[in-house]
Amino acid sequence: MSKVLVVCYSRGGTTHAAATELAVRLHADFEAITEPVDRSGAAGCVRAMLDTLFARDVALNPLQRDVAAYEIVVIGTPVWAGRVSAPVRAWLAANRRRLPHVAFLCTQHMRGDAGAFREMAQLAGKQPVARCALTAAHGAKDQRRVMDTFVERIGRKLARIDNLEWAV
Repeated sequence: MSKVLVVCYSRGGTTHAAATELAVRLHADFEAITEPVDRSGAAGCVRAMLDTLFARDVALNPLQRDVAAYEIVVIGTPVWAGRVSAPVRAWLAANRRRLPHVAFLCTQHMRGDAGAFREMAQLAGKQPVARCALTAAHGAKDQRRVMDTFVERIGRKLARIDNLEWAV
């Protein structure tokens, strides 16, 4: 079993693509956060924004994997209006007490990652071992460089965890 789990919510596919690439690079397990409601189209976009801005509770489908079985859980979210998406907010609230070390991934069209990362840390109840913000304005080369740094930081944290296990 992998030591890393990558979970993400993605309405349009951008966050899902980044998270699946990250899971491959980390040799991690992957799982998508899904909802029983459809957020596609203009109406889904408006509903998503309202749920996020007003911090409304949203229902989620259960995950198949146990987050407590991993050493690091990477949580991916799109940034909506400078905030964490409502489904990721709900997922973090539901899993807060069971999370091991965490890392955060966000995708955005403009800036807004600082507020989203702060909110994620507060919801998770812990600081991340690494953070990665991918912006639509980044070119492919810049995104690859940002992702390389993120993967490297997570790898270093895993190495330290392994060293601690051997030292005990």
